[in-house]
Amino acid sequence: ALPAIETVYDRFELVKRIEPLLVYDDTKNSALIMINVHHTRQISAHHGFDVAEEILNVFVEELRPFIKTNCLLVRCGNHEFALLLQKIQNPGHCQLALSRIERTLNNKSLSGKGYTTKTRITTSGALYPTHALTADQLIQCAEVAIYQAENSGQPHLMYSAKMSSRIEQQLKIESDLDIAIDQQELELWYQPKLDLRTNALYGVEALSRWRTPNGFIAPDIFIPIAEQSVMIKTLTHWTLNTSLSIQQEWAKVGLPLNMAINISGKVVDDDEFVEVIEHTCGVWGVKPKYVTLEITETALMQSFESNLQKLSELRSLGFTISIDDFGTGYSSLEYFKTLPVNEIKIDKSFVMNLMSDDDDRKMVSMIAGLSRAFGLKIVAEGVEDEGALEMLRSLGVHRAQGYHIAKPMPEDEFLTWAEFYLTNLELNNSV
Repeated sequence: ALPAIETVYDRFELVKRIEPLLVYDDTKNSALIMINVHHTRQISAHHGFDVAEEILNVFVEELRPFIKTNCLLVRCGNHEFALLLQKIQNPGHCQLALSRIERTLNNKSLSGKGYTTKTRITTSGALYPTHALTADQLIQCAEVAIYQAENSGQPHLMYSAKMSSRIEQQLKIESDLDIAIDQQELELWYQPKLDLRTNALYGVEALSRWRTPNGFIAPDIFIPIAEQSVMIKTLTHWTLNTSLSIQQEWAKVGLPLNMAINISGKVVDDDEFVEVIEHTCGVWGVKPKYVTLEITETALMQSFESNLQKLSELRSLGFTISIDDFGTGYSSLEYFKTLPVNEIKIDKSFVMNLMSDDDDRKMVSMIAGLSRAFGLKIVAEGVEDEGALEMLRSLGVHRAQGYHIAKPMPEDEFLTWAEFYLTNLELNNSV
């Protein structure tokens, strides 16, 4: 029988265990494979430590066929394993091993003490001496690759030098974003939404902007990086508090607008998500009917069952739940029947070419028809001209936003715009 695997409890111990086994040979490589077994912490929390440990023990038994002569398997802490393959003839053998491990063990049913789960693993590989000349460097390369794999949703990745510089840049933006929130460098800008039946100003979408001494950092740069870390929760809490405090101020001066806030899938996954939303509204005295939570299709599909329950609870409390970017992800007719949503937001990719692309027009018409049949409101984003606005109105779309109506604006600019718009609307209605 193969011996029990060793367990190390920190990076220093792992370095000590691997270092003596790395013998420099410019004709052969050693490969370090890192294996991360997901969800064991959740299993431990909900079903007990013993159950999680038993499942990991079963996982190790499934991993044993990959342990040949000149191999070392070490458990690193709770849910990660390091597999060292010594003196491999071809660097491609490491990639092959990653593929085989992923193919064999990912999504495999494992049981422990009466509980059965499907494993989800992420693996990475790095080579000595190709990628690193010390055990510490080799571990770092493998960790960089597994970090990149997890953040990009890939099941396995080989290390490349480009990864390190990319991750350094991401970590710097993460750190700077944390400081920016503390030092109030972030701003919320507001893009108006119109009711297409009456032309009334229905509400706004709150959008994060990051102003630095060197200019703005684009949201499509810093938001995806925040979503790959715990920073997305900090950013979301800041957005909730800032937008709802502003909403309450506007309501006090006679401008009770609906506030739409984008919510990341990672935030919805949090066990305290519903409580956080309720509490923040309570702090600022904002009624749920004035708050729209915009969630993308992709985010909704993560932890689908638990997310469904949370969104149902929020909708029952009076919040508007909106599916953002509809039509770009997992769109299904089943959505209209099962999802606890009030609103469908048609992605701008279908709206921007509405006047010239017959297929886009048919798609918008179909979504609008189905939404009405199921009692859902339809919002179109990306309205760039009057023709598109009129077309959306004729197709029965309820609300719209886009540069033709108004671009996102800082609060002071928005209030000036709103006063001008509402004055003109009143004049036109009185004629």
